[in-house]
Amino acid sequence: MKKIVSLCCTLFLTCVIATGALAQMETLRGDFLEIRSGVHAGNLFRTTFYNDGTSGRVSGDPEAFVGEWPINSGTMYLIDGNLFVGSEIIDTDGQLRHITSTVRSSVIDYSTGDQSPDGDWWTFLPLPGFASRDTNKIAMSKWKWAWPDVWPDKMDDPVDPGWPGKWNGYFGKDILNADEESFFVADDYNNAEWKFYPDSTNLDRRGLGIRMWVRGFQWSNALVEDGMFTLFDLENVGTHNHDKVMFSYKYGNNMGDHQTGGGDGGDDMGGYDQNTNSAFLYDYDDIGGGGWTPVGYFGGVFLESPGNPFDGIDNDGDGMDGDGIIIDETMFESKTLGASDQIVVIDYQTFERRLTSLNEEGVDTLEIPYQDIKVKFWTGKLLQEIAFDLIDNNLNGIIDETNGAEVGEGAEAITTYLYVGLKAVDYFSGNGLMNPLIDERRDDGIDNDGDWDVASDDVGRDGVDNTGDPGEGDGLPTDGEPHFDRVDISETDMIGLTSFTLYIWENLPQYDDEKVWSFNIPGYFDDELLNANIELMYGSGYFPLRSGTIERFSMGTLCGIDRDDYLENVEWFTKAYTENYNFSKAPIPPNVSVVTGDKKVTLIWDTVSEESVDPILGLDFEGYKIYRSTDPGWNDAKPITDGKGVPQWSQAMAQFDLENEYSSFHPVPTKGIKFHLGNNTGLVHTWTDSTVVNGQNYYYAVTAYDHGSAEGGIAPSECTKFITLNLAGEVEDKGPNVVVARPEAPASGFVNAQLSDAVVISGGENQGVLGYKIINPLEIADGRTYRVMFEDTVIAGSGATNGFSTSLATKSITLINLTDPANPDTVLDKNPDIGFDQVLPVTDGFQLQLSNPAEMTLNADSSMWSNDSIFTFVIDRFRYSRTEGYPMPNDYRIDFAEMGVDTSVELMISPTRTLEPMPVNFTVTNLTTNEKVDCAFWERDFLEGEEGMFTAFTDRTRADEIIFLEPNAEDSLVITWDFSILTSESTDTTKFNPVAGDYAIIRMNKPFLSSDVYDFTTFGQRIDASMFNLDQIRVVPNPYVVSNSWEPISPYSRGRGPRELHFTHLPPQCTIKIFNIRGQLVRELEHNNSDEIWNGTLVWDMQTKDLLDIAYGVYIYHIDAGEAGEKIGKFAVIK
Repeated sequence: MKKIVSLCCTLFLTCVIATGALAQMETLRGDFLEIRSGVHAGNLFRTTFYNDGTSGRVSGDPEAFVGEWPINSGTMYLIDGNLFVGSEIIDTDGQLRHITSTVRSSVIDYSTGDQSPDGDWWTFLPLPGFASRDTNKIAMSKWKWAWPDVWPDKMDDPVDPGWPGKWNGYFGKDILNADEESFFVADDYNNAEWKFYPDSTNLDRRGLGIRMWVRGFQWSNALVEDGMFTLFDLENVGTHNHDKVMFSYKYGNNMGDHQTGGGDGGDDMGGYDQNTNSAFLYDYDDIGGGGWTPVGYFGGVFLESPGNPFDGIDNDGDGMDGDGIIIDETMFESKTLGASDQIVVIDYQTFERRLTSLNEEGVDTLEIPYQDIKVKFWTGKLLQEIAFDLIDNNLNGIIDETNGAEVGEGAEAITTYLYVGLKAVDYFSGNGLMNPLIDERRDDGIDNDGDWDVASDDVGRDGVDNTGDPGEGDGLPTDGEPHFDRVDISETDMIGLTSFTLYIWENLPQYDDEKVWSFNIPGYFDDELLNANIELMYGSGYFPLRSGTIERFSMGTLCGIDRDDYLENVEWFTKAYTENYNFSKAPIPPNVSVVTGDKKVTLIWDTVSEESVDPILGLDFEGYKIYRSTDPGWNDAKPITDGKGVPQWSQAMAQFDLENEYSSFHPVPTKGIKFHLGNNTGLVHTWTDSTVVNGQNYYYAVTAYDHGSAEGGIAPSECTKFITLNLAGEVEDKGPNVVVARPEAPASGFVNAQLSDAVVISGGENQGVLGYKIINPLEIADGRTYRVMFEDTVIAGSGATNGFSTSLATKSITLINLTDPANPDTVLDKNPDIGFDQVLPVTDGFQLQLSNPAEMTLNADSSMWSNDSIFTFVIDRFRYSRTEGYPMPNDYRIDFAEMGVDTSVELMISPTRTLEPMPVNFTVTNLTTNEKVDCAFWERDFLEGEEGMFTAFTDRTRADEIIFLEPNAEDSLVITWDFSILTSESTDTTKFNPVAGDYAIIRMNKPFLSSDVYDFTTFGQRIDASMFNLDQIRVVPNPYVVSNSWEPISPYSRGRGPRELHFTHLPPQCTIKIFNIRGQLVRELEHNNSDEIWNGTLVWDMQTKDLLDIAYGVYIYHIDAGEAGEKIGKFAVIK
């Protein structure tokens, strides 16, 4: 009973929350005060957009980016982009109206939306609650600070109402699949221009009763890097059922414009491609204002539009290979209805068809219900199809096959029929009924286009493999599986592009509803206006939008170098959308920091990219590439062109990849280019560029890439190198993997950070080399003491030359900051990167570097007999039965003398064998500790009278063995080494046994071991006043001729941009006075680099104290450095 009560309570609370969420959404309405802007800059295309649906620039926003491509180039492609949603309605006066809800647009002359006489906007306006109240920015995945506290549309989540702190993503809760995603909601609640009330339950709601859910996406993937995706979900929140709705989009631009000026709007061209549902603009001569070229192509594509599964027509033209009849104009001819003529009657509730005749119906007049009316047909009636009325007027079962429009006047008029040349069903013969691509739907349980693959798509209803959900592995397509029904976009009989027009921008005021409607009549294709200051509008319609339903439009806005490149990009955008953006995702960018110095720049990055998970391939990280440019658009990096010669990638300055099975060129190309995976160099996380010039600004990016999948046909993906400049040429935003650096000459008297030599605290008897490299001298603190310790482990020998069967190896390294002995700070804790030439993580500004043997081996060069004629000795860890020795890391000396010089110890080496103590002729000394070593003696070379004497082969078979016993860490004697003679020399008559006076030296090549402890001290950067040298001060360049390479690009349309002169090698504090040749003070500059004592450079903007540009000529400078002295010099500025 308690369980039932609990369940009831849960259901009740869920209903309360859901009802509350619905009620909250219904109280929200568009508000001009909620207008916000955002910037999509996730790939090569950058644009400002607004949360009413406007893209580009709104008047009064001088900082807006107007469809810039490529990013940071200043070339503009989208002054304003605006959407229109229109519907044919009857107003309260009984008048037929075409209401068009649009956006504010650029608010310039004719490019502006509707306004009331009082100045209120009769347009789409944003709903509150979908962005932070503390910002004027749109919520974007990259701007967590712009997210709302809770999302109004997610308040119905019973577990996490409102998704606080989570991204409201298209791909799911807090899933950041796209490199950039934006989200806002708007409605046309305030569009009160006409006497129409779309919601009988709320007469304050005006417009068409449409709420618009909008998302923008960008990926840096090379296939879709030239534009962005936008989803418009149009929801009818009113009670009125719209039967005839159109959606259109307008691109306003001057092809060839540049942000620095030099407009080029008088020679624009345009066109469309109905096969790809795309439209575009281009420049007549492909030369932009000021002479830049190529201008290229810009436009958009309908990736998804509503479908019409009921008209009997293959609207999207994908069923041409199947059955059916071809629509031609002869079908549009009128005919008189006879009583016995076969006709097709449609049930407009179910859209089922049946063959009949007036005689069969037994009526003189046939009445066919359609919505609230009855359409009448009688004997002798002239049957003529009427376009766009959604009724089959000629009773052939096909609805509105005559849809089209006329462009032009008189003899010049051209009529375009939308469906001529497409397949349709012949309902009289049944031809076409079996064509699955005519009137296909995403809810009919049929794999209409036949692309469901049992081998890869049979993953069950949740769309994820290996979860055991319904439908998984049953050999049949199931709703929710890839390439089937609702998740297969291509199973929609989409209406696509149905209208297109080019027009002089003054000729189509955006606030003129009727004119906008007339330009978007399906079949209206007007591309005659060319080589003028034109705009482009393209549309899709008509479609129904019933109360409570949602129709989706998905668009791509994109650019291309030329027509072929543009249409190829359209193809890739379409493929990406059809696959639900299911292409491989690049690793997330690493976090990069930079350290500048004298003629060098050092980059440091983390390992976050290496743990990045691809939604398709999982952990597929492969390597890093490093790019450098003096231009934020990376334009001076050497380009790599695609198969058609279009620049696609840039050549990296350096590349580092994993040592694995992936290397060289990947077999799957991207636009004809094969991605180079690297040469198995191994990874690094710091890199120094020593080819830089002091004073020059450099842009660096460290990108992460994956290895793709040859088997899956997936090319490698590389993360973006994202950086944006504002219109003044200043860095506005950049990715975590991009840094800006300017190397400079050091200050006079500057002493860089250092580390002392390591001091051995214990051990140190090894062949490892402990070094360091200063990576970030700014982080090196003065007077810190560090301790380095190691951990070793016993390993099976690798079979290396002079190796042992069992050996010792370094297991880990530990670094501790001992500056405060009471609170030691472990900086590296048992880090395992201790192999030969291993590079450790950067810590506190420096990086320990090890050159370390992989394992302990015998040092053959220094291990020897005192006499070369003695049999070769061998030494290895002792092993007999279950008794095993420990490979103690010491050096030894074995001295041979007269019998009885020492006595061996007793040792049981197995339950059945004990070595008895006896006098012997040798002693063993530990050279590492200089202590005597106890030994057991195994007499294996039996010769009567020589017991205890170390010999070999006197019976021609065996050699004696000396077994070392040494104290371990607990001071207990343990078996370690076994010393003997090489048995393969048993027949060598030139070799002899050792005699009194002979000795053997045994030395090991030892890696770092647990006994090795080192300390070192750090010394931070400082200024040594005794090293001041004002004679080093220079003015660069001198002379200054016209301009200098390190100056930024001018952001102005005319005149010169910023200029720079650099004073270098200055002391940390000084005053610089600049005089003209007449002795007049031009400018006084203060140099105070107390925060950056390394930087000895002052940059002068070459302006006077009145902020005017200096004239050409010779100038005198005087530098006063206080106690450091003074310096006088001169420089010239040449025109």
